[in-house]
Amino acid sequence: MNARSVALECLLTLSHSGASIASVVDSTFGRHAIDGRERRLVNGLVYGVIRWRKQLDWVLDQFINPKFRLDARHRNILRLGAFQLLHLDGIPAHAAIFETVQLATPHPRKSSGGRKTAGFINAVLRSVQRKGTTVIYPSLDANPTKHIALSLSYPTWLVKQWLQTRGVEWTLAFCRASNQTAPLAFRVNTLLTQREEVCQSLKMKGLPVSLSKIAPDGIALENRTITTFDTDGKLTLKDILNRNDIYVQDESAMLVGHLLSPEDAGFIVDLCAAPGGKTTHLAHLMRNTGKIIAVDTSVEKIALLQKNCRRVDTHNVETRVMDAMKADLAFIKTADAVLIDAPCSGFGTLRRHPDIRWNKTLEQIRALSEIQYNLLKNAAPHIKPGGILVYSTCSIEPMENEEVIQRFLENFPMYTIENAQRFLPDVPPSAITPQGFVQTFPHEHGVDGAFAVRLRRF
Repeated sequence: MNARSVALECLLTLSHSGASIASVVDSTFGRHAIDGRERRLVNGLVYGVIRWRKQLDWVLDQFINPKFRLDARHRNILRLGAFQLLHLDGIPAHAAIFETVQLATPHPRKSSGGRKTAGFINAVLRSVQRKGTTVIYPSLDANPTKHIALSLSYPTWLVKQWLQTRGVEWTLAFCRASNQTAPLAFRVNTLLTQREEVCQSLKMKGLPVSLSKIAPDGIALENRTITTFDTDGKLTLKDILNRNDIYVQDESAMLVGHLLSPEDAGFIVDLCAAPGGKTTHLAHLMRNTGKIIAVDTSVEKIALLQKNCRRVDTHNVETRVMDAMKADLAFIKTADAVLIDAPCSGFGTLRRHPDIRWNKTLEQIRALSEIQYNLLKNAAPHIKPGGILVYSTCSIEPMENEEVIQRFLENFPMYTIENAQRFLPDVPPSAITPQGFVQTFPHEHGVDGAFAVRLRRF
């Protein structure tokens, strides 16, 4: 199978499945033997079509009779073609149209229906080629919700919510930044090496990397594509992922470990630990001394966490399977610090997970905020006086962040906020809110959107 056929298979699976885009792409790669260059094209096509789906449908519908009903297969074929024409500069229009039309039917010459379908696909894509970039969207001034939702491809309800809470300028900037492909970032295992050494070694192997400006043990790729990966004789992504001195993690997530300040702790509990990014970071900051108890809800999640701990030579982590929202957490009463990296909408990670925007509803966000509060509520009574509680999400939604903490502090007044600036002196001031919370945004800080707060019980 060629790249476009594989991409179409992924898109069809996603159209009737609740699975994540990453898991579907990985599973499809497992079934088809395609080389590194073709894999990059598949990845770009699938993620691009999902990211721009609403905009693509809006443009396509300008050239399709509204009475005509497309099935999922032909709608996704048209989306693939339109995405290449509107968003991929490196593919000639004639090639994009020809290759996409071939997907319409395996044997168009043997079937009059097949020829008719292929002709329809060809005609629509030719129209997109000629007129797609001149399609007029609703006015930003007259209808900012529709303008942003259609032109930048976001759910209407989500754009409306951001406009109400953040305003037009912020929403435009955030949506544009979240439509960019996020560069890979790596956290260096400082127990084994220094990040300057890792940075230099990656540069020598052809990767344009630089030291993170926001995370003291981070390295970031300077470009947003990994052109040297999966090429004969060059570094592969697998080579990076298997190194024990590197952990792939966004720079914003690296801030949580430093906010907790584990160097001063001998016993830490991580209550939502899988897959282990923050757990292993804490272990390295503790220099593999003391003890970390890492908790999550299933055997499978804990197995993944244990695998990642072994890979990066973490030796002070003990694991337990339990639901921290419901379980008896009396065992944390002697902990110096507790981390709750709560399940959340993930809207801060839209650069990496564009499918999230289509898979979440306002009702789900409300339900998540209850889970987040209940995690805090279940842990809070057991934390010792003087103990630290750090709460974090990869969300930018006040409903999951500030509002959860406000509710928590109203019901647990024995906790107080410790300003994050004290523990993250190198973080840009704009990433610390007036209340002392950490809140990053991709359009302001060049990293994923994330939230964190450090609380102390007195």
